[in-house]
Amino acid sequence: MNIATLGPAGTFSELAAAEFAASAAVPTSLQFYPSLARTLAAVGSECSVAVVPLENIVEGVVSPVIDGLLKQPLQIIAELSIPVRFSLVANHHKPQKVFAQFVAQGQCSEALARLNAPIITTASNTEALHLLLAQDQPAAALVPEHAIGEHSFVEVVHDVADVPHNETRFIVLQQPQPLAVREPSQHYKTAIIIVDDADHPGLLVEHLQAFALARVNLTALVSRPTGQRFGAYHFFIELEGHLDDANVQRALALIKASNQVLELGSYRYSSASSSCK
Repeated sequence: MNIATLGPAGTFSELAAAEFAASAAVPTSLQFYPSLARTLAAVGSECSVAVVPLENIVEGVVSPVIDGLLKQPLQIIAELSIPVRFSLVANHHKPQKVFAQFVAQGQCSEALARLNAPIITTASNTEALHLLLAQDQPAAALVPEHAIGEHSFVEVVHDVADVPHNETRFIVLQQPQPLAVREPSQHYKTAIIIVDDADHPGLLVEHLQAFALARVNLTALVSRPTGQRFGAYHFFIELEGHLDDANVQRALALIKASNQVLELGSYRYSSASSSCK
């Protein structure tokens, strides 16, 4: 099994892909891609599955992934969460600049503010580390804790994220196939996208009422602009339950009467406590 994920090596995406690979019943290999779009496009052509980030506790949803699900038919078969722990490392006690990936900056803004040095934005956390290692001038970098490895620094400050216990949720995607048999002892999520093809007043309320009437609990509701005009949105929704569940089918039947619905799959998850009701 070839697994596509966002590169380069040393990222949180690699950790998530490696965790999924460890649970697979077949030999696996990782294939790194320079963008999320390229990672998704590799599914079915160069790789069997892709492991991509969907949501971070601090930063929210990863919009390019949701947008990619609208452009390419893919199926979610699993989800997993990876702890996001950052360290601030430096080659001098008074760094004159700091290298930090653009998303990491938002997750560690307080530590960067205390450092009070110009921030140089990098494309990846791995690039931030490599730029620091190549520096002769006083500098620092914001890097994942697991990427420090055997490198030696003058200063290392661990756990610098703004929010303790920060996590990123990843999903595993494949080309659409028949759903796996539902296991009664397992909790399931289902993901769908309601396509904006029949907009009218009260549309979102009608959809929420359909879920409420069928007693289906939502765990995520995200709007994404269609790119066609202002005020036009698709809705990415995750809900508790399996596509084969009778109440889920009742809710979706009501919604499908007025809008196109993309069914993205049903997959196991470990906790039934988080919800947006």
